[in-house]
Amino acid sequence: MTSGGAEGVTAVGILLSFLGGLSFGLLGTALKAAERRKADAAGLVVSAYAWPALFMLVRTLLLKPGGHIPTKVFVIAVIFGICAAVASLAFQVSIGFGKVTVGWLMMNLSAGVPAAVSVWVYHEELAVMKVVALGLVLVSIVFLSWGQVIERRAAGRDPAGGA
Repeated sequence: MTSGGAEGVTAVGILLSFLGGLSFGLLGTALKAAERRKADAAGLVVSAYAWPALFMLVRTLLLKPGGHIPTKVFVIAVIFGICAAVASLAFQVSIGFGKVTVGWLMMNLSAGVPAAVSVWVYHEELAVMKVVALGLVLVSIVFLSWGQVIERRAAGRDPAGGA
């Protein structure tokens, strides 16, 4: 990883994005494991967000006076942190009803919202790759839904399925 200029910033940004996605994926896996063991998955989410928030609050308050973040940035960070916690809780509820793959795919479909906003508000170019990626997500949702219908029908005909 380089340390100078835009290349270093880009490399750090990619690394942090990867680590964020990995962390969120691990949280989803832990939530499903907690849900299957009938544990308090909501408590896990609160813990996963509350402890780091408390740590960062203490760290921020201990910074030197010139090192404090602007109030606008602090407010935005808190709002987005709350949104992330709500998203995690919504994901936890969704996997309680079905399979992790369906909940995960639906959550990833929400990535289309910022893409649409970036095109609409910031007038970014609607690249072919963005359209293809969103289209593939929609195709995946159709196939997953179709697969669930087939599974339900098979369970209805199967004497061992209980129906």
